Amino acid sequence: MTGELQNVERAQEEGEAGLQEGHEPRSNPAFPPLHTSLTGSTVAHSPENSKPLSKWSSLVEHIQHILPRKKYHTPIVTARLNDFPKGYPNVAAFLDSDDGFTIYRRFGYLQARLLMQKQEELRLLEEELYDLECRMINEDENRLCWRDVRGQDAERHRDLMKKIELTFCSYAKILTAAQKMKAFIKPSDDECESVGRYLNNRTAIDEEEASWIHHREDLVTIRAGREHAWLDSIVEGFLKTCHCGPIDLLFRSKETRKKTKIDQGKIMPARPPNNIDQYEIYYTPSRIAILTNGILTISILTLLVLPIYLLYRMVHDSGVEKSYMQCMGTLIVFTLAFSCILSLFTKARRHEILAAAAGYCAVLVVFFGNIDS
Repeated sequence: MTGELQNVERAQEEGEAGLQEGHEPRSNPAFPPLHTSLTGSTVAHSPENSKPLSKWSSLVEHIQHILPRKKYHTPIVTARLNDFPKGYPNVAAFLDSDDGFTIYRRFGYLQARLLMQKQEELRLLEEELYDLECRMINEDENRLCWRDVRGQDAERHRDLMKKIELTFCSYAKILTAAQKMKAFIKPSDDECESVGRYLNNRTAIDEEEASWIHHREDLVTIRAGREHAWLDSIVEGFLKTCHCGPIDLLFRSKETRKKTKIDQGKIMPARPPNNIDQYEIYYTPSRIAILTNGILTISILTLLVLPIYLLYRMVHDSGVEKSYMQCMGTLIVFTLAFSCILSLFTKARRHEILAAAAGYCAVLVVFFGNIDS
């Protein structure tokens, strides 16, 4: 075998020499040239060619480490109204779909009735205890000088005290619950109308069982009070009246639109009638809050800039003496407007509104007095 390889190499050398001298090399198909046996894979994995590839791969890995990784976003699950069966499940989903719809009865009459009942029971027990202790003192004036009463009526006295304790604890529990429920804020008329309209349009529960929404004076909402809730309701009413594509895009998030989404061609547990779909519109509270805060900011800037500009123009156009009454009227009007905005848009108390209005008026008066200088 070794001898054959040497003959092949000798023949190749002779062929190369013949080629240099201008003779054609002899073809030997049985023994192809060695350089023709090298495949592409062998060339690609050669040490010379692997160096650039290793440099590029290291560069790519370095870039991947430098670039920020894609953050994981937690998916948001939105409860859709029409996914809940018709009836109490669907109404419960609706009442939980917005903070303004958490409206329930506080049953003020029943609270008063229970409190009166327990109050009368305590009154009778109080009289019974007083009569018993008076009789015990008549027998022995020192019988009540110890914590543990002894003697003939000791057992009756202990039973009566236990009964008084149970009745009083029940009375105090009801009284405390009534006081807490009384502290709940009342829902706005728009919120009550929204809930009543939903119950009427869906006919989800029996008409008599849905009549609780008609007791306006007995309704409370468990949501936290907002400083300018009435302004939010006005803005939402305006948006519903002028509802269009841009408003839907600006004031309704993707999760908010899912609440009333209807799957076409699919039977849903509580699909609403087609003619009332347009009334079930939710707006994102955070976006409504941005708009209302913008309105408040513009109002405050207007109350600060506009009266100063008017006072300046009045003094320079008509003179101080001629425009004196006009300036006083301007001060009164804008101070009144400032007080109204404080009382409507905030939870400020009366003395706080008075102090803020006095400070606002003082700023305008100082500016008015320094116009000439």
